[in-house]
Amino acid sequence: MKPLFVGIGNAGSAILNALLEYKEVKRAKPIVIQPKSKGGEEETVAATLKAAKSVEFAFLFAGFSDSNITASVVELLDEQNIKTLFFGILPANRREEREEILSAYKSLEKLKEYTNPFIIVDNQKIAHHPNYKEFYPRYNQYIASCVADILAGIHVKNSPAASETRSTLHIDEVIKALSLDDGPGYVALSRASELTKGLSGYVFPFMRHKPLDLMTLLRVSLEKFSVADAPIGCEKSVSFLRVPDYYVRGGSVDKKLIEDFMLTYSKESHLAVSTTKRNMAAVTTLFTYKFEQLGRLRDIRGFADEEA
Repeated sequence: MKPLFVGIGNAGSAILNALLEYKEVKRAKPIVIQPKSKGGEEETVAATLKAAKSVEFAFLFAGFSDSNITASVVELLDEQNIKTLFFGILPANRREEREEILSAYKSLEKLKEYTNPFIIVDNQKIAHHPNYKEFYPRYNQYIASCVADILAGIHVKNSPAASETRSTLHIDEVIKALSLDDGPGYVALSRASELTKGLSGYVFPFMRHKPLDLMTLLRVSLEKFSVADAPIGCEKSVSFLRVPDYYVRGGSVDKKLIEDFMLTYSKESHLAVSTTKRNMAAVTTLFTYKFEQLGRLRDIRGFADEEA
């Protein structure tokens, strides 16, 4: 599997840098492209074109306000039929960011010709903090942990992961599950994790893992969506579960429980299960919405209409 990782602008690059700390990305040998601060757009697009010739799919991270270079890269990947998971960062509703909010809506309108779905990272989630920008590193790390779970649960044709882990999802399945037929899918992601052993478990590996509480993991994950005020009900959902191999071999992963739980909140549900060597269980959930179902997007459109 050779995914291409692209970070655009300060916001996109910050998430990408947090992601590069994960072993899953290092094993995948990512191609990382960073735009320059001045005059770097043409070089970045050219580098992306060269790199994309040898990849199966791409992870793209960018602020919605960085619309010009993002549109160029997205269009380029689309022309080469590169499957792309696009993570777009929405600016917070702050007075000093009015121009960024307007630019974000224009970017949403511009990019929907080439992108389906949009996975949204909403800075409004941390805007209630007085000095909310100080929380960016922690927020970026949270999003990166979600991406690492997603990457572990994806396989492509003829890749080793496809044969070693039967419960992973093909990249085409993931794209389809997050997309809508009558317009772009707008996706909120969320994650919950818990230790399966105490800290002493790292010193004494023979210590047994504690029972796996999938229901609690799922419930907690639904409280931490990446979009402010996202409703629980959605059109489609995808869950990426990562657990130590101990639980898979012991039959402790109740897939039906997960699928039944997710179907109470979505019309269609998909599940990927992958293993980790860490003493940790984690679930990342992605909920796909129509534009009108997300109040944040309606608010941004209303702001754009007022400024027009």
